[in-house]
Amino acid sequence: MLRRVTSSRPERPTMRDVAGRAGVSLQTVSNYVNGRFELMSDQTRERVGRELDLLGYRPNAAARSLRAKRSMTLGFLVLDEGARFLADPMTDLIIAGIGDVARDNDYSLLIHAARPERQDVDELVAPFLEERVDGALLFLSGTPSVRRRAIRGIAELGFRFAIFERGPADVPVISVTADNRGGARQLAEHLIERGHRRIAFITTRTPWPMVEERQRGYREALTNAGIAVDRDLEAAEGVWDPAAGSRMASQLLALRRPPTAIMCGNDQLALGAMRAALLAGLRVPDDVAVTGFNDFQFAEFVDPPLTTVRVPGYELGRLGAEMLVTELRDGSPPVAAKRMLPVELKLRESA
Repeated sequence: MLRRVTSSRPERPTMRDVAGRAGVSLQTVSNYVNGRFELMSDQTRERVGRELDLLGYRPNAAARSLRAKRSMTLGFLVLDEGARFLADPMTDLIIAGIGDVARDNDYSLLIHAARPERQDVDELVAPFLEERVDGALLFLSGTPSVRRRAIRGIAELGFRFAIFERGPADVPVISVTADNRGGARQLAEHLIERGHRRIAFITTRTPWPMVEERQRGYREALTNAGIAVDRDLEAAEGVWDPAAGSRMASQLLALRRPPTAIMCGNDQLALGAMRAALLAGLRVPDDVAVTGFNDFQFAEFVDPPLTTVRVPGYELGRLGAEMLVTELRDGSPPVAAKRMLPVELKLRESA
């Protein structure tokens, strides 16, 4: 992490300093500085004004001038509780797509993360409030209510941004997604056609919109085939790594009536599931079929090669960034623009 170099000059107080002393959010301080007094009570207005005076805070005129001319920086704002969130292959692919567009259009890229358990969006939107980005792309985990709160909060502040999930219908935002639901439905239908009736689904404990869609597709396929959804065959724990996949698969395979197929929320969990089957003395796919999702580079090189669904992560990042840059250059009011990219079923030897 880059750290500010200290000097003998006193540091200029920031809005974050004011917010901390006044006991309010960064958003509230931003509202005060920008004259949006109708968004706060008289008591809050007095408290924020008092702390601004005590700290000697003055809006940075140079920064405001630069704001009018644009900072030429895009943000990649992430809500993720994982300690190694930037090591996730899908995150890498999305950032790669964004980064190429940023480079080609003379933008810098700022990466900023917060945790989804926070009940406000202050930490997530700090780069906007501190005038460090012109627009941002949001990659959000957390419960649907947390994600909606973040999306609505940023929209209400008037910032320009794009999201990698379906946005609220009444929020004018760029939305770029992949057909995760359709891909999972196709994958489950393939397993059903192969004769499987006890099909498990494993994922992480952290809610992600793309995984929620995959689980919906899995359940739809079962229901359409007249197979009851058995919640005992669904598991969610840990993070995106093979160890979590192995633990969940081991528990499922130890059931009195174990599954004959295991659908995994991504390819990393599938690696663990195949390992668990091997340790249980089972053969993949003869005794238990295993599928992944995303089609990361390693998927076709494992033994047996992994049946999965290719999700165009790089293309998602690139398209989202292109649409955002176009909106920033046009300067027109934000509008709802929704794009869904197709996915591709990759049938290999694991199922």
